[in-house]
Amino acid sequence: MSSQGPHSDKNCKGTFREKLLIIGSNLGVEDVEHLKFLCIGLVPHKKLEKSSSASDVFEHLLAEDLLSESDPFFLAELLYIIGQKKLLQYLNYTKEKVEQLLPAQRRVSLFRNLLYEVSEGIDKEKLKDMIFLLGELLPKTEMTSLGLLAFLEKQDKIDEDNLTYLEDLCKMVVPNLLRNIEKYKREKATQIGIPPVDKEAESLYQGEEELFSQTEVKTFLEALPEESWQNKHARSDRGSCVQDESEAQRPLCHCQQPQLYLPEE
Repeated sequence: MSSQGPHSDKNCKGTFREKLLIIGSNLGVEDVEHLKFLCIGLVPHKKLEKSSSASDVFEHLLAEDLLSESDPFFLAELLYIIGQKKLLQYLNYTKEKVEQLLPAQRRVSLFRNLLYEVSEGIDKEKLKDMIFLLGELLPKTEMTSLGLLAFLEKQDKIDEDNLTYLEDLCKMVVPNLLRNIEKYKREKATQIGIPPVDKEAESLYQGEEELFSQTEVKTFLEALPEESWQNKHARSDRGSCVQDESEAQRPLCHCQQPQLYLPEE
């Protein structure tokens, strides 16, 4: 039943590279720039700068063990982010499958993904406004929205823990993108120590006053060793002032004695 054509799913290295070649041939210059940006921090910067085609990027992913025939998910994640979902079929993925696996297997950082989302929300007119506001800070070269954000990051104007500069720009030019930044902050906060976050925990960052959700409390208690529960109940029994019937006639324990509070002189 297996096909013998160039799109065969045979498990051989040549066939996998053929699929990568097909994917690359369907990506434009802008797509390649997007791939390079999303790979920052995972692939050496000098290698990315020298990459002029999708095949170059794929070769670096293979060399860095970020991509293989047995595990092509990272490339599937990249294609999903840049909106090339039709090409997922060459990696035996679907949009729904990638969305299902992303919470546990994502490799692109939340920060890198945020910058990409923001760049996609800046049209040509808004980009001109941002360039005008930044004035002499920017080089006198033609720049895309993604290139602008990459430049600000390179100049240490923004990073994953400091988005004030970007927020100020967005407030002036594209205030609707502040929602993306707030979403990033919530996701980053919930990612610390307890990934992935369930819906109840996420809601705590949306205005609820509870410090911990019931699910978190239950999970914490269930994680306690059984011995801790036994000690807890033992201490509770010892601390109780109400004894069994055989001891009911004993004098009041210390915690039952009435206490007098005299006014200070």
